[in-house]
Amino acid sequence: MEKLLKSEKSLARLEKLRAFLLTEKWMTLLFVLAGTLSCLHSAFPAEGFQIWGTVILAYITGFCFVVSGDIFAMLIPAMFTYCIAIRCYNSLDDFMSIVLIFVPLIFAFLFNIIAYFKKPSAKGTQFFPMLLVSIAVTIGGVGVISAKDYFSGASLYNMLGIGFGMLLIYCFFYSKIEHTDKYSLIEKLSQIMVVTGLFISFMIFAHYVLNVNMVIDKGGIFYIRWRNNASTILMMATPFAFYLGNKKPYTAVLAFIFYIAMLLTGSRGGMLFGTIELVMCLVMFILYDRRRRLGYVLICACFFFIALIFLPEITSFISSTTQRLFKVLNQFLLGGPDTETRVRHYARGVEDFFNHPIFGTGLGNLKNRDIFKSKPGSLCWYHCEPIQIMGSFGTVGIIAFVYQFIKRNALIWKEATLFNMTVFLSYVSLELMSLVNPGIFCPMPYLLLVIIYLIVVEKSNDTEPQVKVPILKKFREKRKAKKQAV
Repeated sequence: MEKLLKSEKSLARLEKLRAFLLTEKWMTLLFVLAGTLSCLHSAFPAEGFQIWGTVILAYITGFCFVVSGDIFAMLIPAMFTYCIAIRCYNSLDDFMSIVLIFVPLIFAFLFNIIAYFKKPSAKGTQFFPMLLVSIAVTIGGVGVISAKDYFSGASLYNMLGIGFGMLLIYCFFYSKIEHTDKYSLIEKLSQIMVVTGLFISFMIFAHYVLNVNMVIDKGGIFYIRWRNNASTILMMATPFAFYLGNKKPYTAVLAFIFYIAMLLTGSRGGMLFGTIELVMCLVMFILYDRRRRLGYVLICACFFFIALIFLPEITSFISSTTQRLFKVLNQFLLGGPDTETRVRHYARGVEDFFNHPIFGTGLGNLKNRDIFKSKPGSLCWYHCEPIQIMGSFGTVGIIAFVYQFIKRNALIWKEATLFNMTVFLSYVSLELMSLVNPGIFCPMPYLLLVIIYLIVVEKSNDTEPQVKVPILKKFREKRKAKKQAV
């Protein structure tokens, strides 16, 4: 880009613009724009504001691709784009009718690669595990899946997104994400995740306010089609709200707001695993953020007593979600003639594994549409990560994914810092949601966020001063003592 701008004034303006794209002011402007589009869709659901909102924010992301080579400058509008895009359920035909409008974005992406080129690096610790997973995903279903299903658009997108495509992005990002004096990688990533969680919460609260008649009619939580994706983002953002509370105590309150928003979505996974995650976060930060321990306890006490006072109203309001949750748990344990599709998918996944134990049935296998007819352009997910790996990729997939999981956690736990534990909690929350949803198998943004987490952890361990926590300290001391004794 600098080669195209020969004037010093032009270069100075460009640098100011690049710096602005990383500021809180820019995030606030995007928040207002995306919030307006979200409210318009909630108020006028038939007008297609979610479609054009996605297009507008995608073009803003494309603009950032052109003017900046900084990954985080692009990640900020990309996350807002995704937040609006999750509301475009069953909109493939709508997007296909305007598909040509996205062509300039392809050129923006290519321009970014050329103008800010850095040789992709395979030096990251996650390269080899991701390579093994890419191979397992690519050969999944060999000899079983039809060529038509294997080479379908949805199959190729997800296969490349989980496999070799994401491996290439990892190598590209590994060379692009570097320690800089302009900002802290840790603080910037945490800030982006918290702002994203705050925006999703705003979307949910605004949706309720603008559909108050539905709340009155239902007497509580009403159906929100995008509830699982919203809950997944909120769960991934929650630990970062606690982490930023280390410097700005009020942000810890946002974690509880995220949890309330999760409950309002009506997502059973959000209710169950969001509760587990909140408890894990409280234990972690009460134990190891000693300076604010009293503050966390007081916040918990306030929310506890408020919940206790309004317990009958709260339980009544969320009763539909709890009933649906206990229904599926009961069916999972006891079965029954009217078994939910998710439970039937679990059984089918195990069956597919035993029928095709080596390579599985393949990611693009559509033979499970007798259980649930997936929407055009989507796959037949098993809605459970372990079963998805077993059913789609067989024993080869199990070995590759288990190895990758071990290597990811080995990197995170290599340095017991407060940030690394925050990343661990966020990553685990995604893994939990992936037990009942596609979750981590969605390349954008979940798997993409995971690889950004891992790169930031690896690049920051030795370059940024961090708060260390004495996790497993006694165990390590005993182990060290045994080694010295030998």
